[in-house]
Amino acid sequence: MTPQIRTFRLPKAGHGEDEYEDAWAVSSSPLRAAVADGATESAFARAWAEQLVRGAVAHGVTGTGALAAVLPTWQAAWARAVADRLPALPWYAAAKAEQGAFAALLSLAVAPEGTWQALAVGDCCLLHLRDAALVTAWPLDDPAAFSHRPALLPSREAGPAAPVETTEGTWHPGDAFLLVTDALAAWLLRSDPAAPLGWTDADFRRYVDAARADGTLRNDDVTLVRLCLPPARAPRAR
Repeated sequence: MTPQIRTFRLPKAGHGEDEYEDAWAVSSSPLRAAVADGATESAFARAWAEQLVRGAVAHGVTGTGALAAVLPTWQAAWARAVADRLPALPWYAAAKAEQGAFAALLSLAVAPEGTWQALAVGDCCLLHLRDAALVTAWPLDDPAAFSHRPALLPSREAGPAAPVETTEGTWHPGDAFLLVTDALAAWLLRSDPAAPLGWTDADFRRYVDAARADGTLRNDDVTLVRLCLPPARAPRAR
């Protein structure tokens, strides 16, 4: 199984790349992908989002028990990564950093025998497509259900526990999976979930810019990972 993998990302309009606080990671063998959305109001959110997606893909985390087992290790790694930056912060930023960072996470693992599993904390969304039609939108399938206060994973062990959701399914040759952060997911569910199947980088930017301009897409960091599975092989002629 050799999937076609593309990733797309843009920071908020009016913001630079250094202010982008989403993250993504993907591996082709085994086929795993993850996206995370760092909470802007928390400190070092991008570093935490990056830690989450790297860990989720490296360990294939798609179960509640697996997440609980590795989360303390990820939290410790985040703390080490930001420790040297704390002394240079003003007091109010240091106090915020002590509260930790928060991020939503979506993790997907696709098995070659035709099954897949996913885990979500928060409102990053998985869109499963077949023949350019939506099979599954998860964990949210209604654009009105997205809120400004989703569940989030904390980078501090003392942080509040977040509700974890899991699901699984089967795939067919030629299926596609889109892993999408919340603002873009809500917009796709309102418009056309299959639209990204044919996008180039230029298309992605053009559609995002236009939707932000007309107010149908909330101005937020946007991230999309597109996994297109190969079609079935035609039988050999005898």
